[in-house]
Amino acid sequence: MPLRHIIILIVCIAASCNVFAQGLDNPYSYTAIAGFANQLVEQREYYRAYQEYQRLYYYFPSLYSYDAFLIASLYCHYQGKQYHSVLEKVKNQSPINLPVWIYGFDSAFSGMLLSPQIMDVQWQKDVNPEYETMILKRKLAYSLLTVDNYNELSPYTVLEKEFDLQRIYQYSRVTRDKLKNPYAALGWGILPGAGYIYSDNTENGVIAAIVIGICAVVTYFAVDSGNSGIAFVTGAAGTFFYGGSILGGYLAAKRTNNQIMKELHAYLEEELKFAQDRDIIFNRYGKPKTQ
Repeated sequence: MPLRHIIILIVCIAASCNVFAQGLDNPYSYTAIAGFANQLVEQREYYRAYQEYQRLYYYFPSLYSYDAFLIASLYCHYQGKQYHSVLEKVKNQSPINLPVWIYGFDSAFSGMLLSPQIMDVQWQKDVNPEYETMILKRKLAYSLLTVDNYNELSPYTVLEKEFDLQRIYQYSRVTRDKLKNPYAALGWGILPGAGYIYSDNTENGVIAAIVIGICAVVTYFAVDSGNSGIAFVTGAAGTFFYGGSILGGYLAAKRTNNQIMKELHAYLEEELKFAQDRDIIFNRYGKPKTQ
């Protein structure tokens, strides 16, 4: 075979090998891991996505910083409703930066775990102006959930450009007015079934009143007719249901309040666009670029 043919053959083989090698994606490359992790987020497989972001940070710490991984991990934990995990991570940050605090607040908010401590944090000195609205919205939500006086609007007037504050305040006031006093439910419970009815659990209240009433009537006639055995059984049953009705009204009031507050949480979450803030922070600071 002529030498030039051999050279041409070698060049062709080398070129084909190079093309073949380029066609094989390295599954452990930065781009491959980042792309796979981002794809898992789109598929809402947040736990697996968190593991891939963690692997990306371990393999390429110079390309994917700890701060970026922290934001991604908070996002994945929140989206997976692992609110306690988010709060643990936030608690270990000092001084706390604002994006991290936002995820911490939202986790306490969604998990019904809000406390005064969540608002008492040491901020970093270099506060980024883009977070001011995000922080103010959450302070407003905290006030609406914990304070009965809605007359002081001045701290939040800057939000009027984007939100209908009067409508939000009105909805919050009306919703909180629906809250029941569990101890008042106990008092109403003296009347059979009334505690349930006070707590907006009318069906159980009516059933309790009927059962207790039947037990009382049967017991009365059993005693009147000298049938002590039936009187003892129905009297014990009536006493049991009566006590249960009192306690049940108290517990029903707590359940009603819990449901009311869940509805208020959901309303504020949607109206104040918390999810949009979390997505912005994740996409800007936690989501690795693949191109």
